[in-house]
Amino acid sequence: MWWYFALIALLSYVIIVVTFRLLFPEKHLDWSLIDLSQTNFPDLFRWGVATAAHQIEGNNYNNWSEFENNTGIEKSGDACNHWKLWKTDFDLLEELGVSNYRFSIEWSRIQPEQDSWDEEAVAVYSEMIDDLIKRGIKPVVTLHHFTHPVWFEELGGFYQKENIPLWVDYCERLFGVLGDRVKDWCTVNEPEVVSIMGYQMKMFPPGQRSVLKTIRVMRNMIDAHSQVYHRLKFKSSEIRVGLAKNITLFDPLYRWNLLHWITSIVLDHIWNGAIISALRTGRMFGRKIPGAKSSVDFIGLNYYTHVLTSPFLPQTTEIDLPKRSHEVMTEFGYPMYAEGLERSVKKLAKLKVPIEITENGVADSEDTLRPEHLQRHLWMVSELLKQGYDIRSYFHWSLFDNFEWAEGYKLRFGLYHVNYETQERTLRESGKLYQSIIKKS
Repeated sequence: MWWYFALIALLSYVIIVVTFRLLFPEKHLDWSLIDLSQTNFPDLFRWGVATAAHQIEGNNYNNWSEFENNTGIEKSGDACNHWKLWKTDFDLLEELGVSNYRFSIEWSRIQPEQDSWDEEAVAVYSEMIDDLIKRGIKPVVTLHHFTHPVWFEELGGFYQKENIPLWVDYCERLFGVLGDRVKDWCTVNEPEVVSIMGYQMKMFPPGQRSVLKTIRVMRNMIDAHSQVYHRLKFKSSEIRVGLAKNITLFDPLYRWNLLHWITSIVLDHIWNGAIISALRTGRMFGRKIPGAKSSVDFIGLNYYTHVLTSPFLPQTTEIDLPKRSHEVMTEFGYPMYAEGLERSVKKLAKLKVPIEITENGVADSEDTLRPEHLQRHLWMVSELLKQGYDIRSYFHWSLFDNFEWAEGYKLRFGLYHVNYETQERTLRESGKLYQSIIKKS
């Protein structure tokens, strides 16, 4: 009778795999049949670009610069010298014609020591905001974009729950200076990336490997976000507060392989589902986070790709992921998959708040792939708007080339090319394309 039980097992396996394939389709389009110029955006749709302080300002001293020193990875150094060149960099925003600019404020500049507060640094950020508003560009401020002061890291960072009030107090104090002019705030950028890359994959500070620490940090970051949300909303009902959530889609490498399916489902929950659940229900990994439920006025979507998963995914900076045969590989080592933007939006639509596409771009040093990448993703946005999804904006990553974290300077995401020796910025053809799309819309 062994054959009978073997047959039952085989049939059960087939039924489970077929069920997964039906429940979790992996959409692919024949892009050669699509006219990418056929797009339509509402009059109030907002066009922008995004940056992060440590990646562009230069000469910051924070947990990331310490990580650079301790691990021997490429140092950020002068970066794009934006701290000194920001006025001429804002000319680039005007040249592109964007209406919004998302950037982060470097906590370590403002509070380099726990008992200090640099009023001059605050004044520079305040001047930046005034300058943007004068140009008719709406500032969107991110309060934590991967970096924080060394003293905060030495206290245990977001791993220690008792440290959360230190960050909340900083955010409140900063809001007291800038809140009269900044109406859109992102509390944290990609809390799942900070947690997983820093406490499991060792690619971000503090460079540890622990599943339990990863879960704890992720939970604490959502707790921190929630507390800041309620504090800032108490101070002003006219502002919008959200966070930027990276959605990376996880698809089984072989869609007939049950082990690959299980891996992709588990990774999807850890990377995407847990935070979405926390914001929907107030619970993450089975535990309640007070105030987390409905703690966003908007949700930022940072979308780049999907990952074809198996139990043997790489956990190093040398990313070389598999792709489908028809897909184009990007310089970062993952495939271009614009179809995934639709799946990502549908995941976040469960939160029932407006969606802001706070990051989308591609590493492309020769600018040969970026124009197609831009057009495919904007075509997808246009189609999603037709379907009724509440997408309010698109922020391209990035304004210009910059320091790409663990990958250093080898990856170039900018609409403007940066010569790091001369700090000269040059508008790429993809930048001209984006410029024309904005003018047409």
